[in-house]
Amino acid sequence: MKTEIAQAVLAHQQGIRIDRHLEPEALAEVRRLLPDVTNGQPDRSGQAAQSSGGSRRIRMAAPMSGRRASGPRAIVFPDQFEYTDPILPEKRVREAREMASVYPLLYVLENSMRELIMRVMSSKYGGDWWETALTTGRARTVKNNADARRNGENHRRWHQRRGAHPIDYTDLNDLGSLILARRDDFFPDVLGGDEARMWIEHLMLELEPSRNVVCHMNPLSPDNVELVRIRLAGWRSLIEGRIDHIPCGVSS
Repeated sequence: MKTEIAQAVLAHQQGIRIDRHLEPEALAEVRRLLPDVTNGQPDRSGQAAQSSGGSRRIRMAAPMSGRRASGPRAIVFPDQFEYTDPILPEKRVREAREMASVYPLLYVLENSMRELIMRVMSSKYGGDWWETALTTGRARTVKNNADARRNGENHRRWHQRRGAHPIDYTDLNDLGSLILARRDDFFPDVLGGDEARMWIEHLMLELEPSRNVVCHMNPLSPDNVELVRIRLAGWRSLIEGRIDHIPCGVSS
């Protein structure tokens, strides 16, 4: 079974919609394999597999309602990278393959931090928190820098905008600065006490250099790649352990 097909089968079993991400041939192969893989067992939603003409219908996962979903959303990263370039040395192509597995980790971490900040700040200060709550110190500096980046896009109207909310114009270091600058909003009620605060301080110190290397299209050493994986796992454990203290988001 090809890696792409195996990942798609596993994703479907976790209740993730996969039909929009697969080519027709791959989707047909997944549909063919599902009855054999599941052997008629209920899927994640508790509903029995429905077969028609020997194939199981792939359904879109039902939207969650209420405060909490039944569990974390599974994220499956593709492990294939294929590209040819007439002048690029093989060393660079090899590095690209290796770094293709690192960028998604940083992407998930940064956007998880953005989601946390938006949930906490919106819950405490309302939808206009970006304008009303970030008025002093490091928080104001982060706001001003992000606003400047956002306003700068007005001169590049031929290209899509970076994001819909000003926080999309922050980077990893900015996000850590916001959490630490507004520490009374995040500690201890949301993320825990001093131990959690110190862990996030170290997280920023350790990961910002790696983030900058990757985002400037340079390779990380294996040790630094492993550090990124370990720190993302630590962030996930922190959020999972404090999930009942984190305000519900709009899309939860």
